[in-house]
Amino acid sequence: MRILHVSDLHYKESPETWTLLKEAGRQFAMLRPDMILITGDLTNDGLDEQFYGVKRFINALDFCTVLMIPGNRDQARTIIPAAAERSDLEYFLLTHPEPVTLLDEIDAIEDVNHGRQGKFFDHFQGTEFFYRANGVAAVGLNSEPDITPRQLDMMVQHFNKGRPGEYRIFCAHHSFLPVPTKKLKPGDVVPRSADILQTLIELNVDLLCCGHIHRSHVWELSDGRHSLLCCNAGSLLDTSGKKDNGFLEIEIEHDLRIVKRTLFSHRTEVLYHRPHFGEILRSRQQVSGVSGVSTDENAAPHLLTTASVTNTNEGRAKSKKAKGKK
Repeated sequence: MRILHVSDLHYKESPETWTLLKEAGRQFAMLRPDMILITGDLTNDGLDEQFYGVKRFINALDFCTVLMIPGNRDQARTIIPAAAERSDLEYFLLTHPEPVTLLDEIDAIEDVNHGRQGKFFDHFQGTEFFYRANGVAAVGLNSEPDITPRQLDMMVQHFNKGRPGEYRIFCAHHSFLPVPTKKLKPGDVVPRSADILQTLIELNVDLLCCGHIHRSHVWELSDGRHSLLCCNAGSLLDTSGKKDNGFLEIEIEHDLRIVKRTLFSHRTEVLYHRPHFGEILRSRQQVSGVSGVSTDENAAPHLLTTASVTNTNEGRAKSKKAKGKK
């Protein structure tokens, strides 16, 4: 099994950017992955013309399943002036174009995507995905501005209706842990990240994929019973020369290897290597009776961005009620 983790395209209309994006598609096709995970910031400003270019690129990835979620850049409702050019009131009015009342805030908690999708829904089916096929279960949640308790409940329901031996993946745009050499800013890390990480481990999730901070890194977390790999991908198209660019290749054969592939220079760097994990996963799936045949109504041969979630009473873990804003 080969998975490509891609994040932070920040696509904007220019001949140079489109050329780089086509080169990325060429490299993806050569690697022939089973799945590509795109963890947000597909566009630079959330504009229609930028979404058109990204969608054209994604539609060309017809050799594998593509799962994606938006980032904060994809949900911009307007182009906001620089801080020096606006007052605090002007900034608030630009970023909050509709009046907000207490009842509106309550509704926003109840409706997962209310006011959180910007133009993303105009071009893609949804801001979340819930996927299960061929022994893999994956969930992607919109983390802008945070991950709500209801979203976590949906995640728990999806993983709990599967079997313990499946390979479980969780995706969000924002990071969950600090990364070496990166000075974090407010909003870089998902609120209540420690509680969510603990829930993922309790759910036997194997792989967490996120981006946002434009740094490639892999952390391994464990509670002594189960290990979770936390993968940050760099920016695919960053040309500043100051940040990581490229994508992550996650390969599970006899071993598990996570390799950073640099788009421009074609350099590779092994970020993580776990011997014999492929054998462990296969035996885990055999014991649990996980088949290699798709049995989930959410599975599709190519582009998957959203799916319905069915309630279940087969829960093995419950999401913690987060202490968030009311």
